[in-house]
Amino acid sequence: MHTIINTPVVFSCKTPTEGWINLAQVRQLQHEEYPATVVVITWHNGERQAFTGENATAILQAWQQAADLLEQRCNCNHRLKNRRSG
Repeated sequence: MHTIINTPVVFSCKTPTEGWINLAQVRQLQHEEYPATVVVITWHNGERQAFTGENATAILQAWQQAADLLEQRCNCNHRLKNRRSG
C-alpha cells in the first residue's frame, strides 16, 4: 500500500523586500515574536534563511493561510470518507 500526499508544487508568498518565496519548499519554520518578529526557515535542502520584521510577518500570515486551507481540505476529505464507508 502506498500513501500519496498531495502538496502544491508552488505555494507562493510575496514578502515586502525579499521577493517571492515558495512555502511548499519549507521543511521547518520557526518563529519568535519578542523582541522582534523573526522567522527562520529550513528549506527542503537543509539550508536555513532568516527573515525579520514585515517579511517575517508576511511569511507567518501566508503559512497560517496554508495551514487553514490544508485543515479545510482534510476535514472535507474526512467527511467524504465517512459518508462512503457508513
